Amino acid sequence: MKKKFILTFGVLTLILSLPSCKKYLDINKNPNAAEKVDPKLLFSYAVTSYVDLRASGDLWIPMALAGQSVTDGFANPTGWSGGGITEGEYNIDPLIYGNPWRAYYTSIGNNLKQAISIAESSTPKNSNAAAQCKVLLALAFYELTTIYGDVPYTEALNTDISYPHFDPQETVLKGVVSILDDAIGEFDTTSGASRIGDANSIGYDMFFGGDISKWKRLATSLKLRTLMTMADATTDATVATRIGAMVTAGGLVSSATDNFQVKFQDIQNKKNPKYYISEQYNGKQNFFFASKWVTDYMDPMNDPRLPKFFDLPAGQTHYIGLEQGADGDDSVNPRISTSLQTATEPETVFDYQDELFYEAEIYARGLGVPQNNSKANSLLKAAVNASCLFYGVDAATANTFSSSLPTYPDGVGSGSILYNIQYQHWVDLMDRGVDAFTQWRRSGKIGSEIPALTLPIGAPADGLFRRYEYPITNEINSNPNAPKTKIKYYIPMWFDN
Repeated sequence: MKKKFILTFGVLTLILSLPSCKKYLDINKNPNAAEKVDPKLLFSYAVTSYVDLRASGDLWIPMALAGQSVTDGFANPTGWSGGGITEGEYNIDPLIYGNPWRAYYTSIGNNLKQAISIAESSTPKNSNAAAQCKVLLALAFYELTTIYGDVPYTEALNTDISYPHFDPQETVLKGVVSILDDAIGEFDTTSGASRIGDANSIGYDMFFGGDISKWKRLATSLKLRTLMTMADATTDATVATRIGAMVTAGGLVSSATDNFQVKFQDIQNKKNPKYYISEQYNGKQNFFFASKWVTDYMDPMNDPRLPKFFDLPAGQTHYIGLEQGADGDDSVNPRISTSLQTATEPETVFDYQDELFYEAEIYARGLGVPQNNSKANSLLKAAVNASCLFYGVDAATANTFSSSLPTYPDGVGSGSILYNIQYQHWVDLMDRGVDAFTQWRRSGKIGSEIPALTLPIGAPADGLFRRYEYPITNEINSNPNAPKTKIKYYIPMWFDN
């Protein structure tokens, strides 16, 4: 099966792009702690691990296929399936469950924890470096819990605890908020303050180049996103209040210049994994087809992002996506565009349109603020405009299209403002499988998520895919505090109610 050659892809494409990469190979005498090393080295290694993981076969492919934001083409010989059952039909190799778990806790989490400790104990204290690391650590725990559910948090990354307890998901998400609060309070925007990405560490902050104001806005927006993920499940009434207060106060991601992403390079071993697999194993033809859940929403509106997302087959005038598990016909069904998934395509973690979609949802729901349908519609149009620009639609076309969107009314159903906010947000995340999957689960109660996905052709009848199962590893199997009952992929987690 084609999927087999992806499993060891792991942390590969970016590590050689970093300055002084030899330093990464000999930084620890203690295998469990970095005793003498600049935090920027640990941070950059964690970044390469994190970004590569999100774009590779351990996360992007299974999440995008099982979450149905892309499809495998099934019997098409150059599709991802090649006629076999793949991740899209919930046939997920145990290694796929295990590789992200290890990466989040080891190459990402452990390195960041050590970097934070070194930065905060240095003289003078490097507050900005510590805060930058905390933002990435918060992202790691956010993704860990939204992928696996209950995970070690309060006792995690502690070499003195061999068998950490698994914390409830609400505890982990509250911990993510706490980490981000710490980072926000620790950032020092004073000119000349030490940071990763200053004159002495050029290139080590691959996101913002040491711009602490951008880091602070990002941390605030990530805190808002975490609270939004909790909002429908928690009984804590202060969550909605805090959401409203944050939107009112501002200080959030405010333009496309705040987009949180890392660029790849069109150089061997530095290419985006999404492109690399097609280049290496499919003659540069993209393996993946458009999902009907994306095209069925976008095509009737003549959405200008469609040709940016997909390559339209010759002779076709409409974008006809596939149901997951259906056979892809290259004369009818578009594939993911080769101009989207390029060697240099950045891996985006959070962007301006994310922020606008969340704010539109907040006002549509009246979540901590007075419900305001007019403002929700305006924010939705702004979000779609930002999305169009992000994907390369020219400014005039983006403005014409976003301005032409109807003024959606309150209520429920396909004509409502909230439905269209949720659907547009999911569509925008088509190329970010991990984030699209979480957005779909949080978009509505079970059975009313947006879009209304159905069971893929050929998938077991147990239910829609909702999580990674805990991996079969020594760290979990030998841990008396780990869950003893197998939690299957179709079991909803706390936030996915």
